[in-house]
Amino acid sequence: MSHSAPLELITDLAGSVTFGWVEDQVYYARFSRSLSARVGQAFAARLRHIAESSRPFAYFGDARALESYDLLARSAFVRVVAEQRHKFESLTLLTWAGTDDSPAFISALGASSGRVLVTKDSIDFEARLMSIAPRARQKLGVKPDPRQRSRWPLRR
Repeated sequence: MSHSAPLELITDLAGSVTFGWVEDQVYYARFSRSLSARVGQAFAARLRHIAESSRPFAYFGDARALESYDLLARSAFVRVVAEQRHKFESLTLLTWAGTDDSPAFISALGASSGRVLVTKDSIDFEARLMSIAPRARQKLGVKPDPRQRSRWPLRR
């Protein structure tokens, strides 16, 4: 589990997920377009393996470029988090503007533990990520931006 390893990509015609370690004990995933059941379940299997074979870590999920997802993909992710809850020190999720945050989804992730943050504020998300993973800037190809706006423009 090295932050120097390249990010991985799982993709199909509908969409993709890019994921990997961006710093020691900080795991990042970026979802784009439409998350199919096949891609979502493959990512969940990979995340399960990571959780089983690592120490506790912080997870950052960037879904700002997501337009839709298959419920099987979401369920697979929730199952991994529920089964491996002790391995997730925190979950910080950035959702896309067109979605409503399901209370059942947030509750299933363990929101009552205080370790889950679901936001639509990309600046807050990025600040939280960079505060614990300063090397993520280089890994994700983010250039410093002195202005107070999102440093990661839409990636479609």
